[in-house]
Amino acid sequence: MQQKKHIIELLQTVSYLYFNNIDVEVTAIHYDSRKVTPGSVYVARAGSVSDGHNFIDSAILNGAVAVVCEVIPHQIIDKNIAIIQVGDSAKALAELSHAFFDFPSKKLTIIGITGTNGKTTCTYILKQIFECLGKQVGIIGTTGNYSCGRFIPSLFTTPEAPELCSLFTEMINDGVENVFMEVSSHALALNRVWGIEFRGAMFTNLTQDHLDFHSSMSEYADAKKILFDSLSPDAIAVLHSDDNYAQYMCSGSEARVHFVGRKSPSTFTILNELLNSTESSFTLRYENLSYLLTTPLIGSFNIENVAISFVMASELLHEPEKIAQCLAFAGGAPGRMHRIPLRNKAVGIVDYSHTPDALEKALTTCKQLLSDKPSSKLVCVFGCGGDRDSSKPPIMGRISY
Repeated sequence: MQQKKHIIELLQTVSYLYFNNIDVEVTAIHYDSRKVTPGSVYVARAGSVSDGHNFIDSAILNGAVAVVCEVIPHQIIDKNIAIIQVGDSAKALAELSHAFFDFPSKKLTIIGITGTNGKTTCTYILKQIFECLGKQVGIIGTTGNYSCGRFIPSLFTTPEAPELCSLFTEMINDGVENVFMEVSSHALALNRVWGIEFRGAMFTNLTQDHLDFHSSMSEYADAKKILFDSLSPDAIAVLHSDDNYAQYMCSGSEARVHFVGRKSPSTFTILNELLNSTESSFTLRYENLSYLLTTPLIGSFNIENVAISFVMASELLHEPEKIAQCLAFAGGAPGRMHRIPLRNKAVGIVDYSHTPDALEKALTTCKQLLSDKPSSKLVCVFGCGGDRDSSKPPIMGRISY
């Protein structure tokens, strides 16, 4: 049965400047005029390539019954269309989406994970911990979305607000209780996650990336910080404290903050690290408590990912000893330091190293694993899309050399 909501009902949670008081029943929300179906609200946004305001007539011809816009057109081809003027179409899109789907984020425990590298790995670690302890889990991220183990493809690391709210609703219907989602800087800057009630947030690191979209590292950091600024006082923030941006990320945040790292000051301190080609182990100290953690993931950067995931899981579940047991079997995400035995007895490692920092850490890990095999050789093949941040390929070339 097709869902319907009156536009007046939806506007109760939208900050609008003008509404022509035409009440219509809404059956869908769209921001692409080509996808508009009869009964839709069309939200016109100004993008980097084109301006959705130029396609209002097309949306109406396709069946839109309401139009949300920042600039009201001089002429509307159908006088029975509901017109809503807003100050920010992207925020209005999110607000309408949450209202249309009955605020699904309020019915889930949603943890947002942001940073340049490690987001996907952390979602998979948390997924496997929670599933190990009998919880129903959803994940949203780069490798696709999962609801209770069922794969749902996606075009974006963090989907647009209507798709997100629809996905949350689908997860609720599947019985999902906990959602671990990657939150990209694009999604934060473009208000895709506006209105989501995050129960917690995690920060991995911040290194050069997306400077084709953000004008500087400072602007990139500001976008990531939006996630922590949105947290309520009863939310949890867990940050990798060795990163230079960690303190800035949570400055002014109302959440309960935990810093995790090797350096002081850290709430949780990483000690006694042991790494080999099949697993990593370390001690995580908190006040007068110590936890010995073992993981099949390799590399010192994965120790960081495991540590912050352990802390977040412990804060949510309050069963650190059981979580430690689950970690021993929690593998990583597809394509992240994935080991492949070769027929010539060598070992291939596939990693999604899409930034200079990620590539350097992956190669450093490989060199560490070969340190006791002086006759062994390390061969690196890397690729980097040159149609976005054009400054990255030369840096990554120098690192690989």
